[in-house]
Amino acid sequence: MSDFAALFSGRSHGLVLPRSDEEQIARYVAMHSSERASVERRPFRRQVDFWAFSIVAALAWDLDPRDGPHARWGKVFIYTNQGILDNDLCSLLAVVAVAKLGHDNPEVGEPRRIVDLANRLAGAGCPVVLRKMSENTLRTTPLDRAIELARTLNDQLRSGQGNGLGVRSLRQRTP
Repeated sequence: MSDFAALFSGRSHGLVLPRSDEEQIARYVAMHSSERASVERRPFRRQVDFWAFSIVAALAWDLDPRDGPHARWGKVFIYTNQGILDNDLCSLLAVVAVAKLGHDNPEVGEPRRIVDLANRLAGAGCPVVLRKMSENTLRTTPLDRAIELARTLNDQLRSGQGNGLGVRSLRQRTP
């Protein structure tokens, strides 16, 4: 499968995400931030990582690839000849192509066709991923609240402020 990485980088194939979602995507991609963004706020280091996640999401949710040429709905954010695709991602794309196109399809080994399928899957998965990422339940889960409470209690313990929670007396008893 590592031969696919050389095939993908040997020619210029555009990786595409929906044009209409460009601003929302930028909120979750660290490379779009001028400040050092936390992983919690921007969980995707690069746009290609968001693209790959959208593909996997489309597969997991059994979404049909987006219809029509990407020029109508999408925007190229990088080209494959820039070496953005590593061997693992290329292997994933090859497996997806075999699963979606069939192993007997003569186009299954063509990078142009594989990238087109991947772009259309990313186009289908992207809006759903963005919708899920913006849900309050994803941002404010019980775990998030518990972590925030633990962080607050830790800060209070370190600063010696008890605020009526018994932190001072606990601190005094601890050697």
